[in-house]
Formats: sequence, C-alpha cells, structure tokens
Amino acid sequence: MYTALKESQPHARKREPSFDHSLMPPCQAACPLHMDIRGYIDLIAQGKVMEALKVIRDDNPFPSICAHVCTRPCEDNCRRGQLDKPLAIRALKRFAVEFGGDRMVRAEAEMTQSEKVAIVGAGPAGLSCAYYLRKLGYPTTVFEAHSELGGMLRVGIPRYRLPREVLDAEVERLIHMGVDIRTNTQVASLDLLFGMDYRAVFLTIGAHQGLNLGIEGEDSPGVIDGATFLREVNLGLKPALGEDVAVVGGGNAAIDAARTALRLGTQRVSVLYRRSRDEMPADDVEVNQALEEGMELLFLTAPTSIRRVNGSLEVTCVKMELGEPDSSGRRRPVPVEESEFGMKVDALIAAIGQAPQIPKDFSLRIGRGSTIQVDPLTLSTNRLGVFAGGDAVTGPATVVQALATGRLAANRIDEYLHHRYPFSINKEREPLTGHLLSRTSEAIKRTERADPPVMPPEARTKDFAPLERVYDWETAVDEARRCLRCGMGAEILFQDKCATCLTCIRVCPYHVPYLDSDGTVQIPPDQCQACGVCVAQCPARAIVLRKPYDRRQVAEELEHVARVRSGSKSKPLIVGFCCQYGLFGTGALSGLWKHAKAGIGIVPVLCVAKVEAEHILRAFELGAEGVFIAGCGEKCAREETAFWVQQQVEKVKKTLQGLNMDPERLQVFNISEENDDPVTALDQFTEQIGGLCLAAAIREEVKS
Repeated sequence: MYTALKESQPHARKREPSFDHSLMPPCQAACPLHMDIRGYIDLIAQGKVMEALKVIRDDNPFPSICAHVCTRPCEDNCRRGQLDKPLAIRALKRFAVEFGGDRMVRAEAEMTQSEKVAIVGAGPAGLSCAYYLRKLGYPTTVFEAHSELGGMLRVGIPRYRLPREVLDAEVERLIHMGVDIRTNTQVASLDLLFGMDYRAVFLTIGAHQGLNLGIEGEDSPGVIDGATFLREVNLGLKPALGEDVAVVGGGNAAIDAARTALRLGTQRVSVLYRRSRDEMPADDVEVNQALEEGMELLFLTAPTSIRRVNGSLEVTCVKMELGEPDSSGRRRPVPVEESEFGMKVDALIAAIGQAPQIPKDFSLRIGRGSTIQVDPLTLSTNRLGVFAGGDAVTGPATVVQALATGRLAANRIDEYLHHRYPFSINKEREPLTGHLLSRTSEAIKRTERADPPVMPPEARTKDFAPLERVYDWETAVDEARRCLRCGMGAEILFQDKCATCLTCIRVCPYHVPYLDSDGTVQIPPDQCQACGVCVAQCPARAIVLRKPYDRRQVAEELEHVARVRSGSKSKPLIVGFCCQYGLFGTGALSGLWKHAKAGIGIVPVLCVAKVEAEHILRAFELGAEGVFIAGCGEKCAREETAFWVQQQVEKVKKTLQGLNMDPERLQVFNISEENDDPVTALDQFTEQIGGLCLAAAIREEVKS
C-alpha cells in the first residue's frame, strides 16, 4: 500500500508544467536573491520539507546562514501583512533547513574552465562568489587576511545570532566543492595576482573601520568603536567594560553591541540614538528582544563631548528634534537649544557606521565614504579584470544583499572571461503589484502568526547561546498555510470561449471577477486568491490557474492512480481526492493504510475545491467502486471550501442515481475535525463499499 501511495504522489514522477503564467509575488521581488519563497513555503505547508529545502538551495548558496541572520525584506512586502501579520518566512526557512538536514548536503562542482579567478576577502559576498564560480566550473582561490573565513559573519555578528558551527559547516561545503582557501594571506598587490596567472579578481574586503563620532574627547580611554568591540568579543576576548555602558547608534551593529555588553556582565546598557524609533534602522525584533533583556533606549539624544574623570567617562548629551528629510529620506535631527545634560558611564561604544580601508597600491578609483567605485551593471572597476562588491562598494549592507552581490559578480566574471557583450540580463517574470481591495480582504480568513519560540529574557544574557528555537512540525505547517500564494490566481486563458455567463462572478468567495466597460469578464491577478472555485464551476472551461496546478494535473494524477491500482490484488478500488496540505502536512491519514480493507489510491490536490464533477465521474469510469474527498476542515485557509465541495458532490450524486449507482459510493470527509477520527470514518467507508460490491455481485449471480 505504501508503495502505491508513494508512486501516486506528484513529486515521485518528474513532469514539466504545461504552462506557468504565475506572477512574481511581492516577497520574491523584495528578496535580493529573488528566492522562490512562494514555492518553498507551499511545500512546507504540504509537509514536503526535503523538496522545500531543494528549492531553497537552488536559490541560496548558504541557506543555513540566512535562516539565522536574514533581515527579512520579504516579510516587509508580504501581502499577508495587509490582513493581520506577515508570514514568518525566515523562521520557516530555518525549519526547512533544520528538518531537511541541510548540513548533510554536499555541493558538487566539476572543473570545466581553465581560467583562474582570485577572490580577495572571505566575507559573505566573497564566499558567495566563490560558490557560484565553482558551480560555473572555474578554479577559484579565496585569499583571506585573517585566520578564519567569514568576514563580518564571523567577527561582526554575535554568536547568539549566528552559531559558529553553522558558519563552519558552510565553509566546509565550499572546501568540498574544491574552492582553494588561503587564510592568513594579506594581498598587497593586484599586479602580483595577475602575475600568478589569475585572469580575474573579485575584491570584497568589507568595511571594518569604525566611523568617528567627530566630537571632543572621543579618543579618551574607554571609548571603543563598535566594529572593534564586536570583533574582539567574537574572537574570544572579553573587554573590561565596567557596570555602566553607553552605546551610540541606531543600527543593527549598535543593538548587537548593546546585547553583547549585557552578556559580558554589564549591569546597565543605554543606547543613544539621535532620531526616533520610527527612523531607527535596526531590526524591530532585535530591538524588542534587547529591551526585554534590559537595554535602555534614549531617543532623540546625541553626545556632544566626552571627558575622562576619575576612571569614568562624563558624556555631555543634547536632545534633538526632527526637521526636514535628509538625503537618506529620514528626517534630519536638529539640536534643541539649552537641552544639554550629562551622564556618567564606564565605557562608551560608538557604533554609528563603518567604512572600508582600500590599499593605495590597488590603484582603484575611490568614491564617497572611501568605497570602491564600480560600474553598477558589471561590478567592474577602473582596472581591467578587477571587479568589486560587498560592503567595500556599498558600505555596510545586509548578509542577503552580499550573497546576491556575490552571485552577480560570479556571472559578470564569467561573461567577462568569455567575452560575452553586451552582458546578458535574465528576464524575470512580471512582479505582482497592488494592494488587496477591502471587499477581497474582508473575505480572507484571518489567522494568527506563530513566531518561533525563544529563550526567556532572564536566561539569554547568561551566555552567547542561540536564543531562538526551531518550529515543531505542526506549527511550521500551520504557519506556512497562512501564505496567500500571491500571483498564482485564475485567469481567463481562452477569452473567445468565455460566454459571459457570469458564473465566475457569482461563485467567487472573494468577489474578484468583474465586468469591465466592454462587457468582458476580468479577473484581476492582484486580487485572486487561487482557490480554484471558478475554475471548477466555469461551464465553458475557459478559466485556468496561472500556476500549473489546474484541472489537467488532477486528471493526470487520477489516470496514474488508476494504472497503478489496476494490477493490485486489493479489492475493491477506492479513489480518494485528498487535500495535500492535510494529507502530507499533518499526516492525518497516515494510519489509513495500516489495516486497509480495500485498494486505496490517492489523488493529491492543492485544494479540494479544485476537484470537479468530471474528475469524480472519471474515477468511477476508471473502475473505482467508491470515491471520497478528504478536505482539511477548519484548518483550511479558505472559509467556504466545504460548501463548494458539497455543491460538486451533490451534482455527482444525482448523476450516479441516474446511472442506477448507489450515491453513497461518494462521501466527503474533513480530515482535521477534532470530534471525528478520519481514519475510522474512512475504514467504515471502505467496509461500506465492500458490502455494496458484495451485494451487487450476489444480485448478478442471482440474475444469471
């Protein structure tokens, strides 16, 4: 039975989709790597974690790292946020990484090119470039001045956010791919690299130099720049800070420094930020967790001078007010007259930004903020064969932005070495834009976001142990099912077949289709929720889903199940159309095959609302003695699924009566209802079908 079930699953047989007109969802458009977020979230919702991990790995060179430290721009664009709260996309990625066994995956790469490429700097951009260059077949060498790889991943991000074993596992994967790693190697001359037969060089030397405050006394003992402080702690040192520490800045580095100071035993940590909370660039989750741990936030506050007195620092501060927006788009802070006040601390950490240090011997054109100037399209510098990216070009950026830059650099270097001009630009699918209309959003079921569990605040500051836990299976599946699957909705593919019968307008639970001024039915892609009801109800078969999970897929699965079960000795044959989310995601039907009393074939569908009357009748035509439809009950992401399923079932039962077939051969079950055991109910159904078959056989025997 298990073999038959396995063979009936769509992922067991590779099939190219017949078409895919789906639009790029906003989450994917916001991701610097343009990951197929909708794809792997949907697979997690179905319980297909290994398949979800494969989708993630196809788009991300280091998913384990991103699963811990990604700043989640995708969540900021998630349209679920227009209803309640965005999906916990990063946490779901970590679930897939952990449960899918990403650390055991070994990336393979053949050496197919002869041109050697050098990468200077082993930060996230450099490691990403090395990964993709090896995938392209190039012999690649990474030169790192320090003893370990990772750049800011290792020396800038605290261990409670990114465990070192995660970073080490990714480095080992690169080594296994054949990347040549040379640590403790300072590159002093690019000419030397070209003299060693490297045909191209990618510079990604980071931005490790902390910026000055520009105030009196900042050179006093006890004043530390944030980059140096985090580097020392991450390398195993324990700076003596004292009991009272101030941190200046409002970015993630400032929050990391404050939380690190608390873990080193500091009793009181105050963060001084010259703007308001709304303008603060630090991640909201990190800020809230820091506040739970005891950090104090002083907004609209800026230091103006520092003095060392009797072993302490006397810091003079001024209150600020916000004026007109500056070049960054944020309102410019302006000092408030006669608002000075003083505070005494044991140490002050300045975390207001970082800048790269570019060796003069590199002979590169330097721009604003000491960054390397590059062509934004090609990433090429003023020196032939020299490319640059990462923080050395953009200034401090996020990890996922660095990974995207590394991938782009690898492709640009490949094009340069093969003299492909103009540079190829991959065509992305059209992005989905627009907000949900009120009439549509009101019809969508609201569900609470489930954030991953974290350690209690009082336990966090005792050490640098990771504070966030991984979802359990059920929570991850439930959270993934909150996805609206944006861009996968219905479209009228055959407008000439549309009879303007208005059935789609009448049956849509979300009030999406409408008649335009020309009397033509329109289905706005930014509103459609991909429930499939209009596809199943359209009498002209003019409507399809943009993603190839339409009626043809259901029909193909049904034909396959019939072929597989036709040679089975288990009789009678029963065909079940089952919700993939309930069947695979929750495992609610896992006990059905333990003591099966019939030959059961499963046709998995992405929603039972997509099962049409023709599909059910075709199952009987293929030899099924009984058919059941198993929905996911109250766990369904849609409000009216059961109603529309029942409409199809009643239609088919009338047809069965007309064919002198017992309508009880067709039943509907909701496999997640708390008060009903679906396995027991389905066992009873198989017994019932067996009895009907036996009675029919006896009647035929009597007639003969």
